[in-house]
This record gives sequence, C-alpha cells and structure tokens, in this order.
Amino acid sequence: MFVAPDFREKLVYDTSQKTNPEALARRSNRRRLTVFLIIFLATLVPGLIWNLLRPAEYRANARVQITTGTVTARIDAKDSVSNAGEPAGQKNDLLTQAQILTSRSLLEEVLHRLEKEGLATGIAGADPINALQSSITASQVPGTDIVEIQAIGASPQLMARIVNTLIESYRDQLLTRHDSDSQLAISNLRDEIAKLGENIAEKRAHLNTFRARSGVVSSERSENETLAYIKGLSESANKANEDAAKAEARLRALRESAASGKSPVNAKDNPTLAAIEQRISTTREQLRNMERTYTPDFMAMDPTARTLRASLTELERQLTSTRLSSQQAAMADAEEQASGARATVERLRGQIANKRHEAQLFSGSFHEAQAMEEDLVRLEGTRRNANERLAKLESSESTRLPVMTLIEAAAVPQTPWRPEYVRDGLTNLAVSFLLGLLSVWFVELFNRSSVPPAETTIVVPQPWMGSAPALETPSMRQALPHQQFRQALPQPGPAASLPKELTQDEVAALLAGADRDGRQLCAILLLGLTADEVKELAFSDLDLKSLRLTVRGASARTLPLPNWLALALARDSAGDPDRPLFCDSLGKPLSASDIGARVTCVALDSGIDDATYVTPEALRHTYIDNLMRQKVRFSDLAAFAGKLSAEEIAAYAALYTGPRQAQGTEIDPIMPAVRNAETG
Repeated sequence: MFVAPDFREKLVYDTSQKTNPEALARRSNRRRLTVFLIIFLATLVPGLIWNLLRPAEYRANARVQITTGTVTARIDAKDSVSNAGEPAGQKNDLLTQAQILTSRSLLEEVLHRLEKEGLATGIAGADPINALQSSITASQVPGTDIVEIQAIGASPQLMARIVNTLIESYRDQLLTRHDSDSQLAISNLRDEIAKLGENIAEKRAHLNTFRARSGVVSSERSENETLAYIKGLSESANKANEDAAKAEARLRALRESAASGKSPVNAKDNPTLAAIEQRISTTREQLRNMERTYTPDFMAMDPTARTLRASLTELERQLTSTRLSSQQAAMADAEEQASGARATVERLRGQIANKRHEAQLFSGSFHEAQAMEEDLVRLEGTRRNANERLAKLESSESTRLPVMTLIEAAAVPQTPWRPEYVRDGLTNLAVSFLLGLLSVWFVELFNRSSVPPAETTIVVPQPWMGSAPALETPSMRQALPHQQFRQALPQPGPAASLPKELTQDEVAALLAGADRDGRQLCAILLLGLTADEVKELAFSDLDLKSLRLTVRGASARTLPLPNWLALALARDSAGDPDRPLFCDSLGKPLSASDIGARVTCVALDSGIDDATYVTPEALRHTYIDNLMRQKVRFSDLAAFAGKLSAEEIAAYAALYTGPRQAQGTEIDPIMPAVRNAETG
C-alpha cells in the first residue's frame, strides 16, 4: 500500500507485503519434497520388488570343432584342393551341423539318456523336447570352424549336464549316420556301374547290327568304299573343270590374236619360223652393209645386190605363209583340247549324279553310326569314372570319417547369467529419481503464483530537492522496518556490469504511461543519449525538416527522430532556439540527478516491474542492445550511442559474439516501441 510522502527531505513509498516470503518458501519446499517422495517411492519400490523376484538363470557353454566327413570321394587332387579351400561351403556345412545339434531327433536321444540318469525331472513343461529346444542354442564362432553350444536354465548342474550329454549324443549319431550313408553310397555306386555295363553292351550290339546292315565299316570316312569312290569322282571333276577352263581360255586368246592381226605363235615354239626369221635378219644385214659402201645406182646394177633383194622378198613371203599355217594348226589344237575337256566334265558330272542318291543314303547311315559310337564312348567314360569313385570310396574309408574335437567341455556355472540385479536396481533407482524430479517440475509448472515484492521503502529524489540526498543515512535506516533497503535499490557494481534491459513491451508501457514531458525525456534517452548529453540539449539542436537531432560534446553525432517526437518538441520551442530542451520551472537545464529522478517516477507511474532499476543508463543500455541485435559493428557503435568505455565494450562483447557486418540502411536506430509510441 502507498503512504503519504514526506516532503521534508525525500519522497518515500512503503510497499510492505501481506505475506511472509520465508513462510511461502518453506511451504513450497514442503510441497516439492512431498511430490518427489511420492513419485520416487511409487516407482522405486515396485521396480525393486520386480527386480528381486525374478528367478536367476545360469548359462553353460561348450565349444566343439566339427569336421564333417564326406560320403563321396573326389576324383582328382585339383578338385580336392579347390573344394577344400572353399569357405562358403564350409560355412554352410557348419550352419547345417548347428541346426542338427538342436534338432528334435537328437534332443530325444539326449532326453532318453537324462532319464536313465534320473535328471529328466528337472526339465519343466508339458513337452520336454520343446523345453530343451528353447533353452539350447548352437552357433558358429565367426571366422572359425568351431560351434559354440549354450544351455540356459534355472539349474546350473542340469544345464552343464545337458550340454555334455548333447555333445556325446551328437558324436555317436554323427559316426552312425556317416557309416550308413557311406555304405548306401557304395551300394548305389555298384548298382550304377552294373546298369552302365548293361547299357554299354546293348549299345555296342545295336551299333554292330546297324553297321552290318548299312555297310558302314568304320567311323572314319576314308575306310568306307562308297565314300572313298565319291570323293575320288569329286576330285576328278574338279580337275576336269580346271582343264576345261584353261582350254577355253587358250582358244579365246588365239581367236583374239587372229582377229587383231597378231601372230599367236612365237618363233621359239616353231623352229621353222625361227630359221626363216634368222635368214631374213642375215640378208637385211648384208644389204645394209652394201648400202653403206655402194651407191644406189651401183646396187641397182650389181647382180649380188639384186639377188639379195630377191632372196629377202622370198623369205618374207615364206614367213607370212608359215605363220598363217602355224596359227591355224594352233587354233585347231586348242579347239580339240577344249572339246575334250568339256566332254570329260560332262562325263564326270553324270557319274556323280548317278552316285549322289547312293551317297546321301550312305552319309545318313554314316552319321547315325557315328552318333551311336559317340554315345557308346560317353557311357564307357561314365563307367570308368564310376569305377574310379568306387575304388576311392573303398580305399579311403578312414580319411572320410567325420571328426569332432571337444575344445571346451561345459562346466557348472557358479554365478547367474541373468538377470543383473545390481545393474537393474541402479537403473530403477535412477529412473525413479528422474521421474520424481520431473513430477516436481510439472507440479511447480501449474502452481506458479505471483510473489509480491519484499517489504521495502523506496526513496525517490524530487526536482525541488536539488541533488539527491545520500540514501544510506542513520535516519533512513530507522525508517526501514526490515532492513531491506539495499535489496530495493540497484547497487553499484563493477565497471563492466550492465544495467537492466527493458523489453519492447516495457518500453511501450513506459512511454504510454508517462506524461508529456516524461514521455519526451524517456524517448530522447531511448535514442542512446546519456543524462549529461540530455541536459546540454537546446531547441537549436533540432532539425525539424530532416527530423534530426544534433548531439554536441565529446561524442558529437546526429541522430534521427521519430515523427511524433519531433512534432511534440516543435510545439514546446516557443521561438527561443537557445532555450534548453528539458528544464525546470525556473527555466534552468535539468541536472543528471533530476533526469534520473524523473525517469524513475515515470517507471513507477507506468507500473513496470522492478521500476527502481529503470534509470537513464538502463534506457541507453536498452538502445545499445537493440543495435547489437542488428549486428552493428563495434567500430560504428560510437556514431549511434557515443563513446563507450573499454569495460562497457568488453561487457557487450561477452554478450554478443560472432561476426558483425550490418551497415547503412540495414540498421534502424529507432526502436519499434519508440517509433510507434502514441502521444497523449
């Protein structure tokens, strides 16, 4: 409640509360403890009961190395090596053996042996075999040929005995099954060899009968008379075609030579032509020698020259006649050879045509006999392979036996395998504790109540008081009933501490609840000015056309004004540019303490929480925080808020980290709450 202020030295407000904070705190703590213990115990006790009532289970382990035997023998060493180094086949075989270890037939034998020992009564369930299958597992150890066998149950002695009995039963069954499978394989192989022998004898008899009926002597073509005769005719026909082609070509060449006036007969092929050409050459040489010695007139009268010329003419006539007769004889011979070659070809073609049908029939029989012989060869090869396998099976019985090596027998487990009582109990404890804390948080979430401020007395300096009196005086200490004066007012901290920041809603409430002068003062301070800079402002610092405010002094700068603030200040100018922007009733500028007092009064009138913390420094800090959230550079901060001390810069740097690159139009120096404030 508010009491009448004392105007003698100070303005005092008494805001005593109706309830005791210590009692509220104790009641809240009791409620939290009660909720925590209820939820904690409600989850811890059932969990511990469930954990401790679970029966203990024991696990017995054994490891065996299994090398399965082979029923069939491999034919050659190459196949043996390639198959032995095949990990996929080995893996599949081990997986098969692991399934056999848990098969129902093997477990029936294990149960029968346990009944003989009187241990089968420890196996619970209507179907003991299903109980054994659910408790026994067999798996391959990765990367090895070892199988691990496990049995899980309530009795440690029984689990160890079940595993060892299972290994013994598996070894006996493995040898028995291998022996029976090996004997069956040998018997089947012998039956296969006998059937192959019967098929071979039948095929051979059928082949001999077919050869005798078709005349196919052998599978070789050269050994059969019909095929050999047809082959000879084909070769003769091919040679006759070549001879006929050559004769036709020679005849055609002779005719072309005769038509072009050339002699097809060479002198080297006809001795008569060669002798005549030799005599003509000799006579012409004699005449050339005489022409070099005698004149033409002398040679015309010389008997020797006339004789040589007459002899030359006669020899040329003989040469022409001889060539013509030789050409005719050559053409006649070529026509005779061509005619004979054509006749030979026609004759051979006729013989081949007569034998073609016979050859086709024989060729079909030959191919059929050849196919029958190939079938017979394959059957004989199959019988040889079967004989080899039989011999190897009979001689390699000891090397094909399966081998099972017991690496580790099952021992009686001394400690339970599961459950882990300590681990599960600690988990239950941690979960119960977390649930208790969560339940306390939920209860407090829905039981929040507004706690009134502590009983205190707030001292607000007034304008008529001049500078504020010292707050901590003996008389004031007596006026505070609960000695909470220091908690009510903000205490000066280190240079790097920052004042309280107002939210945009609080700024809007501050401006809306203030009177005209208080609203203008707070709006100017929310533009980043200090109290010392505000008291130095005059109306000459206003530029109403550009809506600018010039700040003078050590941190001179120009700041934009919201439209409503510029209009309000213009109405108060009264035509005196040198008049202070904010002054008292005597027209003197307000002091820094007056400005602080007015700001505190405005905050109290507006009903803001922690109003005593609203100071000019808090308003300037709110302005700087708005700039820092817009990523303003630290180097550009002085252009908006004036110079800052190194401690203040360090404090802001600790609050706002990361790169800061905002410039120019990216920055709005006027807060939204200030720009949108309503003038009253």
